[in-house]
Amino acid sequence: MSILNGEKSFGGFDWLLAARDERLTQLLSQRFGLSDLVAGILAARGIDENSAESFLNPTLKQDLPNPITLIDMEKAANRMADSIINGEPIGLMGDYDVDGATSTALLKMFLEELGIRVHTFIPEREDGYGPNAHKMQEFYDAGCRVVATLDCGTTAFEPIEVGKNLGLDIIILDHHDAEKTLPDAYAVVNPKRLDEDINHPCRYMAAVGVVFLFTVALNTVLRNRGFYQSERHEPNLIRFLDLVAFGTVCDVMKLQGVNRLFVKAGLKQMARGENKGLVALSTLLGLEEPPTTYHLGYVFGPRVNACGRVGRSDLGMQLLSCQDNIKAAALAQQLNDLNLMRRDIESTVLLEAIEQSEKKASEDAFVFVKGENWHQGVIGIVAGRLKDRYNLPVFALSLEGDEVKGSSRSVQGIDLGTLVMNALEKGLLTRGGGHPMAAGFSLKKEKVDAFYRYLQQEITFDKLKNNVSTLTVDGALDIGGITPALVRQLNLLAPFGEANPEPKFIIKNVMVRYCKLLNNGHIACTLANQAGQSIRAIAFRAADTEIGHQLLTSGDRLFHVLGVLKQDTWRGQDKVQIQIQDMANAL
Repeated sequence: MSILNGEKSFGGFDWLLAARDERLTQLLSQRFGLSDLVAGILAARGIDENSAESFLNPTLKQDLPNPITLIDMEKAANRMADSIINGEPIGLMGDYDVDGATSTALLKMFLEELGIRVHTFIPEREDGYGPNAHKMQEFYDAGCRVVATLDCGTTAFEPIEVGKNLGLDIIILDHHDAEKTLPDAYAVVNPKRLDEDINHPCRYMAAVGVVFLFTVALNTVLRNRGFYQSERHEPNLIRFLDLVAFGTVCDVMKLQGVNRLFVKAGLKQMARGENKGLVALSTLLGLEEPPTTYHLGYVFGPRVNACGRVGRSDLGMQLLSCQDNIKAAALAQQLNDLNLMRRDIESTVLLEAIEQSEKKASEDAFVFVKGENWHQGVIGIVAGRLKDRYNLPVFALSLEGDEVKGSSRSVQGIDLGTLVMNALEKGLLTRGGGHPMAAGFSLKKEKVDAFYRYLQQEITFDKLKNNVSTLTVDGALDIGGITPALVRQLNLLAPFGEANPEPKFIIKNVMVRYCKLLNNGHIACTLANQAGQSIRAIAFRAADTEIGHQLLTSGDRLFHVLGVLKQDTWRGQDKVQIQIQDMANAL
């Protein structure tokens, strides 16, 4: 049901009230002791009486999939077990984002705990995404006979072939979209293999989830083969779940099924403070509360990602696998400094991209921007910012001589992973891969125009018709009914993230009071109803948006405000604040 009666909000959206099954709502409320509000949200999100227990209280014992149900998992675990039993060094190649860093750090720590010498390689941006053919020789010369590629490798045909010809057994642990043909690796463990069951519970895992399941399988093989004796104890795999949660959230995986289990259990593990790198980041940033998915995605994530964007790409992996508190503190500071540098570079490129977009008179159903020597490490962020600004798929390209690196972000209805893979098969791209909502690619400069024409054919406004600009709302609340107890009820649905967003509510017919522009373009204000009740509110990065303009020039007008509720503990208070996500004129 449309709340705005076909009108658009200041953010350009229609607001739709989530459909609620009253019978199921009452059943969930009674069976699980939930409030009608929480039960109604569960019902609207497709959680029924059969799945509610697993959703609310997932456990490793009941909900962790059997690793060997993935194709090649058992084969991969047995081969790496051979190397471990023989005491051979093992090579690890990871990607330069958070998922790659967590995947590499996890397997590195597991192997080192067993006394295995580990050689790691995280490529720099200029090396390109995925395994590096030149590094294969170094692994071989170092005595490695098994090399695992983590969060990469599924489309790396040439480097895998080079490694195989050297005599390396290469194990691919990945989650990116696969082509019809796979590289000739020893084993390819990837829930996105075309010959995997499309309904496999692991299908939408991050790579770090695949790596965690691999360590479970590997640990089982080692146990069954008598590797663990009285003087050698099994590693505690539970302590790696903080890294699994971190990579899953930052790679924007759906927080359903096993991913929800990983993140919920991982946040509990993170609160124990056993990973020295994450503790160092928390200390540096003054984080005193237990971390949430917000902290993973928006506080820790950008800093670990920063080294792969503007610094030395392996620093994030080093931090997350660090066993020394002093070194961890130094690495955390270095990553924080790199993140500040990244912000400055990003601002410059974003301004140029916006100017280019505004000047270009185009009827395209997507945004296509390019710049000479735009920093490759920030074009993905810039693409995301432009996608939010224009609500269209965005392709941002950095031109450096004859080589072009690109990053793209999508909206609902356009599958970038498939689109990029098809362009790769057509010879328009030299490399590429990704997910439905985000992808990276490389191409030759002379192919830019042909790639652009390909996008014009593939992305049309007709195909975007199903991408109705809507925001789903979980209910309407009055200021007087917004209490800390209500927020605690809603937190039963946490952790929040992709496919399980924080509940959104509308506060109708409110006035804006005490509005103030803060640093970084944030706007703080107070919302008041006509009965004189009020609540603190904030709109992040809203200064140059229509929402920000309306807040700062509100006068005595009435608005409907849409947002999420947060505990407000400033100065020891126990209150609630609303984070404004959209606004509309009161009808």
